Amino acid sequence: MKFNELFDQEEHDFMIKECLFQLWSHSDDLMFIVAVEENGEFSLYDNNAASRIAMGIEPNKIYHRNRIRDMFPEEIVEGFYSTYREAITSRKPISIEQYTVNDGKDLFYNTLLVPIFDEQDNPAFICGISHETTKIKTAEKMAVEAGEKLKEYNVGLKQINDNLDAKVRERTAALELAKAELEEALEAKSSFVARMSHEIRTPINAVIGLSDLALNTSPNHKEQQDYLQKIRDSGDILLSLVNNVLDFSKIEAGKLTAESVRFSTEKLIRTTVNMNVFGAYAKKLELVTDIADDIPEYLLGDPLRIQQILVNLVSNAIKFTESGSIVIRLRCNKLDGENILLQCEVTDSGIGISSTQLEQLFCPFTQADNSVTRVYGGTGLGLTITRQLCELMNGEIKVESDVGKGSTFTVLLPLKVPTLQPKNAAIDSANMLKALVVDDHPLSRDILAKLLASFGIESTCVGSGWEAIDAIHQSDQSGVAFDVVFMDWQMPGIDGIETSKKIKNLFKELAPPILMISAYEKHHIQPHLDTGIIRQFIEKPIGKSTLFDAINQFFNIEKIAISNKKIAPIPQLSDFHILLVEDNLINQQVALGYLKSTGVQVDCAENGKIAIDKIKGTQYDLILMDIQMPVMDGLTASAIIRGMDLGYELPIIAMTAHTSPEDKEKSLSAGMNNHIPKPIPSDLLYKTLSNYLISNKKNRKADAELLPVKPALNDKLSMLFKISSLEAGKAIDSLKNDTSIYLKIVRSFWTQYTSLLEDPNTRFLTLDNRNLLNDIHSLKSNAAYIGAQDIFKDCVVIERKLLKNEYVDGSLLDAVISKLSILLTALNLVFDQIEYKDIDSRINLKSTLRKVLPLLEQSDFKVENYFHALHHKSMNTQYSEDITQIIQNITDIEYEQAAKLVRQLLVKLPGS
Repeated sequence: MKFNELFDQEEHDFMIKECLFQLWSHSDDLMFIVAVEENGEFSLYDNNAASRIAMGIEPNKIYHRNRIRDMFPEEIVEGFYSTYREAITSRKPISIEQYTVNDGKDLFYNTLLVPIFDEQDNPAFICGISHETTKIKTAEKMAVEAGEKLKEYNVGLKQINDNLDAKVRERTAALELAKAELEEALEAKSSFVARMSHEIRTPINAVIGLSDLALNTSPNHKEQQDYLQKIRDSGDILLSLVNNVLDFSKIEAGKLTAESVRFSTEKLIRTTVNMNVFGAYAKKLELVTDIADDIPEYLLGDPLRIQQILVNLVSNAIKFTESGSIVIRLRCNKLDGENILLQCEVTDSGIGISSTQLEQLFCPFTQADNSVTRVYGGTGLGLTITRQLCELMNGEIKVESDVGKGSTFTVLLPLKVPTLQPKNAAIDSANMLKALVVDDHPLSRDILAKLLASFGIESTCVGSGWEAIDAIHQSDQSGVAFDVVFMDWQMPGIDGIETSKKIKNLFKELAPPILMISAYEKHHIQPHLDTGIIRQFIEKPIGKSTLFDAINQFFNIEKIAISNKKIAPIPQLSDFHILLVEDNLINQQVALGYLKSTGVQVDCAENGKIAIDKIKGTQYDLILMDIQMPVMDGLTASAIIRGMDLGYELPIIAMTAHTSPEDKEKSLSAGMNNHIPKPIPSDLLYKTLSNYLISNKKNRKADAELLPVKPALNDKLSMLFKISSLEAGKAIDSLKNDTSIYLKIVRSFWTQYTSLLEDPNTRFLTLDNRNLLNDIHSLKSNAAYIGAQDIFKDCVVIERKLLKNEYVDGSLLDAVISKLSILLTALNLVFDQIEYKDIDSRINLKSTLRKVLPLLEQSDFKVENYFHALHHKSMNTQYSEDITQIIQNITDIEYEQAAKLVRQLLVKLPGS
């Protein structure tokens, strides 16, 4: 069809009509035209095919103005008429909803009616189009019905929720009641277990103690000795079982908590080994430790719990291993800058565990199988406690095992790393040393060689005594002799002692010095130390710091030996009376053996406290003082002695295996005059005694004449002048000789810093202290005022480093704390008098006890942090025995009894 270029109205109208006609012919909607008759009736003028089909009329039938009333039932007609009239009345198109039924089906239509008027404005036609909406209506109906159902369901759901809430409340109340009953039952059980453990341990301790006493009487018959030893061993087993049950009960009751403190990894392993060494020795097992180089020397965690885990695993490994070795390995994975995952492995070569038995291994009161309990003993609580301790510290424990080949227990613990670690120590001329390592255990050889290499020492490793002799012979022939031999003691075929004897006999003066290594029975090696066959003893496990100390000590002794090639004559000291303070009986015998030939009169004391008591009753010319001793160590004893008003000069000579510059500085700071290393070189001992006894005796008179005459001093000032670490005279001079002001300043210093050191919750002189610079500056000034020059100098060094943001080694702070503690101990004797005790000390002691009591009531292990404060505040008072008894009960984990004693003492003590 061709359209005109310009608009043509006739053409346009024609096209619209043509399109409408096509819609009329083909649309599925019902289209119709109703004529308005004159008598008010309506007739069907025409309708399209779709409409005709719906009405049942043949599509092609021709009809004209059929009466509506003749085509439909009366009730339908009236409905049509009503809608037609409505359209005419409205005079505009209207839309209506219509409903009909066809073949029993409901049909819905939406109908548009358009009225048509003629030229006289009379209604002529009504045009209509109906669109079926049955589906829409059905959907609407379904939606309405669904809505009604939803309302019904919501009502039902609300009722169900209300009922459920009521049931939940009832169940919650029942659970809370059950929980309360369970907690009450657990509390009752824990209390019962604690009381029973006390009741049981009391007779067990008696069994162990009396068995020891009986064994010490040397029973005449081996059979009696065997019976007593078995009673003693059974007592140890019973005590271990009771402790396990008590730990299990505490964990179950939730009374154990993990703390986070700084601890040494090497010391942790050493303590673990020491607690198991005799069990391993009894079965001739090799205990090997392997600590990775990348593990920090210090970590933050709960060392007591970690040690408990390791001790448990190692003791189990020993129990289930008849021959071979136990290996303790430490590895770590860095999580970030401040956190690591510590991996502790304990591997044994024992009986192993089957896969079936592994499933029940960590269950309470369960062992690998029933026969294990009969053969090896135990309650099966150890591994349960170990797992729970791991979980307490957010860690885990795993095990791998093959029957007959042994087991490996792996503990993974997340720990923090302190910001500052000690710097790696260096050994002078270490890279010039060549060492021979003799050990039958391959892993032990490798570990020792690796540690020596970390110090720059080249080593050759062999696995037996005979191989060691061959290696020394070959080294001599090659012209590159060994400088030192690290010799294991327990080896098959020929042990370390026999090997050492043969080396001495074969190579004479060319024999290299031998350092004996063993974890067992040091006293068996002592005679060979005395004869010089063995130069030094090193205790297993060998850690880095242990080896460092041993090599340094070896160097010192060798230097002394070189510098004293001429044997000094034995001095005659029969005119003198000295005091030997040494807790080790073997060391006492060695020292007494050397001293016997001098003719000197010797008294012995087993610790610093006994030494002080002896000094009060006897005037000695010199003291030989060990450092590490129970009850009271040598440093503390020396500081106290220097604070005593003896009225005469008393040299104190340190006698110890600790020979580093730091150790010597500590000895001098405590008031000691000199330092003799162990093992004791006889020449050095004789020379030192001669210098301080014979030479000093000749010079005393001349020295007395040269001493300046001091002004008359009261008792306290006299005591202050005797403290070696205080330059009291210079301090008083700087105060224009005002002694009263000086006394007040020293007393204020003592009061301020004693309280800081005694309170375990006070952060003082630590690298974590944000106010460290201020505290160091304050201590520096205060130390200068009272004349504590050593402390002042150390503070100057630390303050400069802090101001320059330089690295501050934690050992510098430790040295200041040590010197400060020694000074304060001496000042205690000056200011801690009876009248002061009667007023202040009892109040301070009462305050400390009030802090201790709630910790005891909660069975909190942190109570042990207050031991020093309790001991110090009760010293020289009538309450010292009460405090000793309280501390002993805490040590024995008798918290209930300790709390009872604390309450009784609080009643006795005066003060608010």
